[in-house]
Parts: sequence; C-alpha cells; structure tokens
Amino acid sequence: MPQSVPLRLARLIAALTFPAAALAAPGPLTLEEAVRIAQSRSAQLEAQRASAEASASLVGPASENPDPKLIIGVENVPVESANKWSLTQSDMTMRRIGVMQDFVRGEKRELMGERAQAEARREAALVEMQAAEIRREVAMAFLDRLYAERSLVLIDALAKEAELQVSGTTARLAAGRGDSSEPVMARANLAMLADRRLEAERMAKRAEARLGRWLGEDAKRTPAGEPDLEKLPNVASLTTNLEMHPQIAMFGPMTAMAEAEAKLAAIATKPDWSMELSYGARGSEYTNMVSLMFRMDLPVFSGTRQEPAALARAKQAGQARAQAEEARRRYESEIRSAMVDYDIARARIARNEQEIVPLADARAKATLAAYEGGRGDLAMVLDSRRALLEARLTALNVRAEAARAWAQLAYLIPERSPK
Repeated sequence: MPQSVPLRLARLIAALTFPAAALAAPGPLTLEEAVRIAQSRSAQLEAQRASAEASASLVGPASENPDPKLIIGVENVPVESANKWSLTQSDMTMRRIGVMQDFVRGEKRELMGERAQAEARREAALVEMQAAEIRREVAMAFLDRLYAERSLVLIDALAKEAELQVSGTTARLAAGRGDSSEPVMARANLAMLADRRLEAERMAKRAEARLGRWLGEDAKRTPAGEPDLEKLPNVASLTTNLEMHPQIAMFGPMTAMAEAEAKLAAIATKPDWSMELSYGARGSEYTNMVSLMFRMDLPVFSGTRQEPAALARAKQAGQARAQAEEARRRYESEIRSAMVDYDIARARIARNEQEIVPLADARAKATLAAYEGGRGDLAMVLDSRRALLEARLTALNVRAEAARAWAQLAYLIPERSPK
C-alpha cells in the first residue's frame, strides 16, 4: 500500500534532522579545549580583568592636580541695626564668587603617578596569575577524571573475568568437583572489585564536579586522552627570569607601590599650597572688590605626625621587598620539587609498564593455568588476580602522578602552555 504524503514527509524530515543533530553533538573533550573554555567563561577572571582596566584608567589622573573649586557666598552680613540681614546696605557686605585651586608639589604628583602605574601593573599581573591558577586547576581536574575513568575500564574488565569465575566455580561444585569454598571466594573477589569500582566512580564524579565549576555542561563530555608528558620545558628555562612568572610578577609592582608610598611619606613635610581668586560685589553705593589669597600647609608637628608615618611606610616597603624575595625562593623550590616528582614518576612509569605489570600478569596466567590443570587452588588464582589489579591500578596512579606534575610545570606561563 503506498505511503501517505504526510508520512513520507515526516520520514524525510527525520532523515535530514537526525544526522545533523548527530553532527552537532559535542565530541570528546581535550585538555587544551577544557583550558580554553574555562578561561573564556571564568567570572573570576573577568572580574580581575575589569579591576585591571579600572586601575589602568586611573594612571593618568593620579599625577594631576585636583580639580578647582567654585566659591560662592556672602561676607560680613550685618545682624543688628537697621541694616540687619541686608546684602547691599553695609559697606562691608560682599557677595563673593571665585575659584580656588590646590597645587600639589611636582615630586609628589610624580610619585603618585608611579604608585598608580605600579598598582595597574599589579592588577594586570593578578589577571595572569589567576589565569595560570585556572589552567592548572582545570588540568588537574581533567587528569583526575581521565585516570579515574581509565580505572573504571580496568576494573570492569577484571569484573567480567570475576563473574566468569563465579559461574565456573558454581558449575564445578554442581558437577561434584571443586571445593564448596570456591564459589564463596569468587563472589568475595567480585564484591571487592565492585567496591573498588565505587571508589573509582566517586573519584571520577568528584573530578567532573570540579570541572563543572569552570566548564558547565562541557564537563560531562568524555576526556579525549592524556597529554604528551614528554612535551615540557626543562628546569633551567622554568627557573630563569622568575619575575616574569604569573605567581611572582605581581610582587614587583607591589614593591614599587610600597616604595612610592614610603617616598611620599618622606616628603610629606614639604608643604603643598593653594590659590584663591574671588570677586566681591557690594551695594550700588560701594565699589566692588577682587581678592587673591594663597594658602600653604604648615607641618609644624612633623615629629609626632609626618615622621612616624614616614617610618611606618619605610618599614612596609622593606616588608614588601622581603615578601617578594621569599615568594621567589618558595616558587623556585616548588618548581624544582615538581620537576623531581615528574622525573621520578616517569621512571616509575617505565618500571611498572616494563617489569611490574608484565610479571604480575605472567603470575596470574600461570596460577590460572595450574588451577585449570588441577595443580593449584582457586585462592592462589584470586590472589594473583588481585595482585594484577593492584599492579595495573598502581601503574595508572603513577601515570596520574606524572601527569599532575607535568601540569604543574606545563601551565606555569601562558607562552609555554601546550598548544
């Protein structure tokens, strides 16, 4: 019977729509893509960028004199006699209008400009520092999830073998062969694997939750694979020009800010001054007047005011320099420690993959062959299978440790981040 036109149309739409939807579905998530998405969506990073832009916009005004002030008022208004409250009948009463300008000493304005520039540099360095922290946090969460899911695959493969062992021992017992304890041991082994699977699943879900903070729905995508652990700058290049590293770069501007504050406090005894120009209008019977006045600060109590403040600022500048040096030393030590972890983990990877896992696998195969040939017992088989599981999981954990150390080093500086 021929198909109706609406049915054919519906099938045509479905045939055109489903492939397009399949093509639009996101594929596996790579580490580079995860880092890129996190940096583009980070509200924390966007807030710091806004702060950096705000600080940069204040650099110019910081070294300028304050805005002039408008003066409007009346002077010498009588409050007694027949002319009280009159603004025009007394020869001393004036309606004044004028402007006043404060003038800050040039060296102070220069220092205030230096302080503002240093603050802008610090805020810009904080942007890079937070970007570096986001890169490392995302990389760590990505790698934790990747290796947790690989553990799940490994445990599931061994669980299938354990299920066959349960079935086999049960069948052997039903056929009058084997020991009654064998099915119990096989089920206990299967339960142990199920428990290990729950732990690996917990780790994978926790890592996905951490990724969700940065990636949103993209955190649910399957990790595409581990990075190239061999692609890494050597320790000499990582410890050169530490002041350029995001974690250290902010201390230079912070020190410059503290030093500018100390210099400003040191010259606080040099007074600023202001000028006031005003026009006074009196009654029609009296002449109008112009006034020009100058004002100057008088730091006559510098011993109890300016000098203690200058000493405090000088101490704070010394504190900033000491903190910068301590941060540099700590950061260099962390880099070298991460490099040691990375080198040792790579050596352990080779040892596990070339010796430990193959030997555990050979033992498991030998005990299974002996059991099937009637020359061994199930306990030895299960013990060797557990040892093989531990060896393979340890090898995975060692790769995870190497990957974490790699991430600590590979994402230190934007220019050296993997492409």
